[in-house]
Amino acid sequence: MKHYILFGPPGAGKGTHAGAIAAKYNLKHVSTGELLRNEIAEGTELGKMAKSLIEAGNLVPDYVVEGMIEHLFLTTKGVAGFLLDGFPRTLRQAEDLDRILAERGEKVNAVISIMISDKTIHARLKHRATIEGRADDANEDTINNRIETYHRQTEPLITYYKGAGKYLEAPGEDGVEAVREHLFDLFNGLDSTYTKQQVVIDDALYRKLEEEARDTPRLRMNYDLRNGENDGSQRMLNVWLPGSKLVVHRHQNTNETILVLKGRMDVILYNDDGHETERYHMGGDSGIHGINVTKGCWHTVEALDMTITFTAKSGAWATNAPEDILEVKD
Repeated sequence: MKHYILFGPPGAGKGTHAGAIAAKYNLKHVSTGELLRNEIAEGTELGKMAKSLIEAGNLVPDYVVEGMIEHLFLTTKGVAGFLLDGFPRTLRQAEDLDRILAERGEKVNAVISIMISDKTIHARLKHRATIEGRADDANEDTINNRIETYHRQTEPLITYYKGAGKYLEAPGEDGVEAVREHLFDLFNGLDSTYTKQQVVIDDALYRKLEEEARDTPRLRMNYDLRNGENDGSQRMLNVWLPGSKLVVHRHQNTNETILVLKGRMDVILYNDDGHETERYHMGGDSGIHGINVTKGCWHTVEALDMTITFTAKSGAWATNAPEDILEVKD
């Protein structure tokens, strides 16, 4: 298993990018806040302990959070590794994490920090306060305290992981897509031996992928089948849940082959004016099992059930350029 840590100050966009990173590299995104809420909701022993502490107005101690994370490491199956977001926050927690992993014969593989200036933190938190109605993000003293706390807690961790040769930085001042490209570039350069394995495409894998897709906000994910990050092709399983939204887009340099392995979905084609021209019902008893979408053709997909497809395209993966996204008219 691989273990990655995503760092960044308030407003850096960790939550914005963590889901996309986890989906692309088949990682389990671990947010400590979400983990606490899940353990409490499921009524586990650790969850009950955390709930009693919180209701009494006390902070949840390190050993409770670490117990939850260790339990997650032990029980999560079918992923290439974990992406930790919000843990560790202190040098003590980093040392405890190393101990937990060492007992399993594993280690932290890399720490990626999204870097933004204090000025940008101020601007982003105030903007977030405006659009989300979060009063704590609008208070100047609160913002200054959060920045000071971040620097005080994080700088020792940066030194710690730099000393271990595991620390990387990504510039976070640009737009979402540019920052995500920086992050993907960093991950692409990391150890990718997780792709060098025999993969049996069976019902057990389908169940595992459906579970993971349900845990992602976008209700879909992909499972990489390439030889490694230097493999310039695209071969993957895509998992789609009803409600997943995919923009209408095109690929100007390659055809795209989509085969339905399980479930039912529509592939919808559009003209340059943004109007739907054709719709293909695939899977189920439709008699249509796949489609080869020609390069330059505007298209999207709509899952009718939980659907798993095999997708193949030429060339390395890249985000859609603005000129390759179409505004739909109807």
